[in-house]
Amino acid sequence: MATEVLWWIFAVAIVATAAGVVFSRSVIHSAICLILSLAGVGAIYAFLMVEFLALTQFLIYGGAVTVLILLALMLTRVGATGLPDKVTGAQAPFAALVGLGLMATLIGVAVGTKWPNDIDDAPTNIPVEQISEVLFRDYGAPFVIASVVLLVALVGAIILARQEEGE
Repeated sequence: MATEVLWWIFAVAIVATAAGVVFSRSVIHSAICLILSLAGVGAIYAFLMVEFLALTQFLIYGGAVTVLILLALMLTRVGATGLPDKVTGAQAPFAALVGLGLMATLIGVAVGTKWPNDIDDAPTNIPVEQISEVLFRDYGAPFVIASVVLLVALVGAIILARQEEGE
């Protein structure tokens, strides 16, 4: 019962911080809300006893992706006026209508789906050692290639951000 209450508390917090990402006027506040939202998802994985996904969520999304986003924000320049750009336009009513339709569809599917009642079953726990063996044996080279591509993209972003406006 206590786990279910904590699950609902984290679920509400995740939705609230995700809304903070979307509706915050400050980019830094949006990034902080993103960190909290991703950490909440990691906590949900921990409640579900899926330690590998929880650890991956905290390390990859909560850490690396958020640092990359914050670095990209620091490297971008403010416009000539220094004022924030207008974020709504003529497409805002259409976007709100599409968003409400998507929300209604997702809620309808979630409510209409017959979810299995396997609460009493013990979760199957795969050891992290087994996952890491497969990960590094079979996917070692793609991991290194993706790391190099991300490094090149980061160096390119720094070079583009630091160029003078006249060049």
